[in-house]
Amino acid sequence: MKRFLLFCGVFIFALAFLAWGAKTYFCSKGDLTVVTIEPGQSGSSVARMLKEKGVIRSEFAFKVLLKLTSSARDLKAGRFDLRKNTSSFEVINCIKSGKCTHYEKVTFLEGWRSEEIAEMLGEKGITDPHAFLDIVRRENLEGKLFPSTYLFAENTPARKVVNEMVDQYKKKIGPLFKTYKTDLTEQQVLTVASIVEREAVVHDERPKIAAVYLNRFRIGKRLEADPTVQYALGFNLKENRYWKKGLTYKDLKIKSPYNTYRNAGLPPGPICNPSYESVLGVLNPQPDFEALYFVAESGGRHVFSKTFDEHRRNIKRIRGK
Repeated sequence: MKRFLLFCGVFIFALAFLAWGAKTYFCSKGDLTVVTIEPGQSGSSVARMLKEKGVIRSEFAFKVLLKLTSSARDLKAGRFDLRKNTSSFEVINCIKSGKCTHYEKVTFLEGWRSEEIAEMLGEKGITDPHAFLDIVRRENLEGKLFPSTYLFAENTPARKVVNEMVDQYKKKIGPLFKTYKTDLTEQQVLTVASIVEREAVVHDERPKIAAVYLNRFRIGKRLEADPTVQYALGFNLKENRYWKKGLTYKDLKIKSPYNTYRNAGLPPGPICNPSYESVLGVLNPQPDFEALYFVAESGGRHVFSKTFDEHRRNIKRIRGK
């Protein structure tokens, strides 16, 4: 009797162990992997690819289930996040529904112009960069493409990408215009903020830099802002980048409505997409700040001055002759 009970105990333990092993082998999901299904790809080809990546354990079972429940035409093309050792039924449903669509994480930095954003969108395969730029330029949206981190699926329509970025602008920046009163238009605020964005390195200086440009604008003095010239120059082949470094006197003479060394007043529109802090700096500039000039010193900070003579002395002290 004792032997029988012992045998039964061992048998039950073995069954339990086998059940656990089977569950672990067939049901426990593994690491996340990204798979790509091309338009028009056959069911057999999809099954083979999924097997090679370890997502499914049986090509045959996947193909049979696919024929019973749908067809290869029901599988969406695109990139999908799937875990290894997933049941064929779950994989098929996930791909058909689009619930496991892979989203690319992309970060657009403060101070980028729309061309830089478009380039990244193209490199990541998110959308057609030309279609994106066409919408931005046609609707004058430079300055309203809110700098942030986004999740976009591959081959997202350009209109959807633009709308999501502008929606973030409305959500984050919109309330500032209701909180702070200004005699400037929204476009003028964004234009000054875009210049501040390209000039400022230290956050706490944004209200001061904004005050300088607003002071100049209101007395009719040319802004003489280097970033506006950099914007007018466009892409620099020699440096392989936008925002050319080390502007020359020849650069400062470029004929462009954006060149604030030649033209008084504000440029036609924003030169980049500014941050929340830069827009806030323009709407809430440093109070009673009468400076008209500033020069950069080491560490990214600036020295401000009210008069040109004081400004020249600061330049000489910082840069020498």
